[in-house]
Amino acid sequence: MTFPPRHAISRARLFLGKASSCSVDERDDFEAFMEAAIVFARAALHRAQARHKQHPEWSAWWNSIEDDPAVRFFRTERDWLLKEAPPRVGQVVRLGAGAGLRAEDLYYFESPSTPATQTIRRHLDSFEATLVDAEHRFAARTGEST
Repeated sequence: MTFPPRHAISRARLFLGKASSCSVDERDDFEAFMEAAIVFARAALHRAQARHKQHPEWSAWWNSIEDDPAVRFFRTERDWLLKEAPPRVGQVVRLGAGAGLRAEDLYYFESPSTPATQTIRRHLDSFEATLVDAEHRFAARTGEST
């Protein structure tokens, strides 16, 4: 399933792509694009909930995804961003940064060897599969489409 360009998942991917293309000198842009990707990813689930929560099977499905690592990641990171402070990412300091170094090479969630964009992308891929499942389960039964 491909989501249309204005879908929140498509927006999350757009901003993640923009983050990945930032140079070292564009770290502020990188951070903003990374934050936007997180917020839009979480918004995708909120929008699905708004569309389908009246479905009799929604509540059980919703509860079943609560501990999914991608759902937890986007819930935790988005809540932190909107309610507390900038993302809790680690930063790598590189002296004499060489040509070709990207802003994404300097930020991480899990470990310095795993760029923050890679973590977000992995969770976004999983999260997208969860949303596709929701669309198949609920939209098909109500005649809706994304």
